[in-house]
Amino acid sequence: MRHLKLVLAALLLWMGTTTVNAQKIAHIDVQKIMTEMPEFKSGQAQLKKLYATYQKEFQEMQDAYQAKLKKYQAESSTVSEQENQKRVKELMEMEKNIAKSQQEIQEEAAKKEAELMKPIQEKLMKAIQDVAKEKGYEYVFDSSGPTNLIVANGPDLFTAVKSKLGF
Repeated sequence: MRHLKLVLAALLLWMGTTTVNAQKIAHIDVQKIMTEMPEFKSGQAQLKKLYATYQKEFQEMQDAYQAKLKKYQAESSTVSEQENQKRVKELMEMEKNIAKSQQEIQEEAAKKEAELMKPIQEKLMKAIQDVAKEKGYEYVFDSSGPTNLIVANGPDLFTAVKSKLGF
């Protein structure tokens, strides 16, 4: 996407000033407006709650592992070699389950984040497209990152899109 923006910017520069002046260009900080959307704030709160739940579950697993390890270390000299091998096997199985759970938690969290953010992003893009169409802009550039093209003299659609979104 960024490469496309850079290619488009280079093409505009190459076409010369007269062609660029004929185009209506605007910019908007997509990241900034998204973080101000009530839906985004609500989604972030949901994700924070979900992450706290996952963190608690993961911590409980870690605590159980640590307790079992501590018990093994304290009793290893007083139990049989067969019992020690059994405990080592249990500890290794717990480590494996913890690693598997951690990966599942990360995947689930990423899936939930994408699920929550997709409708928000779609709503924002539609609002940007609607405002650009209403105002007659042919191109709207995202100015939210340091590598994105920023049209400093072009109008910023932030306020108009925010108003269109109703906040």
